Amino acid sequence: MIIAVIPAKKDSSRLPNKNMALVNGKPMIYYSIKDAKECPQIDDIYVSTDSDEIESYAKQHDVKIIRRGPELCGDIPIVKVYEHALQNIQERNVQYIVGIQVDHPDRKTNLTEAINYILEKKFDEIITVDKNGTLNGSLKIMDVKALVNGKIGAVGTIMDDCTNIHYVEDLEVAEKNIQQWEKH
Repeated sequence: MIIAVIPAKKDSSRLPNKNMALVNGKPMIYYSIKDAKECPQIDDIYVSTDSDEIESYAKQHDVKIIRRGPELCGDIPIVKVYEHALQNIQERNVQYIVGIQVDHPDRKTNLTEAINYILEKKFDEIITVDKNGTLNGSLKIMDVKALVNGKIGAVGTIMDDCTNIHYVEDLEVAEKNIQQWEKH
């Protein structure tokens, strides 16, 4: 079984309520949910949040919720959110977690191709990098056995030159990118 976990906390230090900020008239979280729903390999989708507003939005889109406390909403490694999600779902035969970051709405990585890549290469984890090879975190796929055992060994990368939203100006860049795709 492959699950998607979409981390979407309420607060952001640079852009208030960032995960619900509008991009082309839709909350930014919409794009992560859409990507997960369009991937045939993903069996279940969860949003990990501390926000009632985000929870309500996710439930309207038939996405399951994992509530997290404030200790998982500060500056912590994102892997802690994925570990928490895994501990709090009922399903026990999860083989891979697909972590989809909300603040990259103009992500270019095709989830199906990314999942096929980790399966073919037998990596413990794959992460996304920008065109310069810098980690951008738009997507992280982890083998659950490696994650649970704390033994992430082989790590691969996929290029995803998308916008990492921190400020209003970044929202505008992502909007333009998405509008260009919709024209094609």
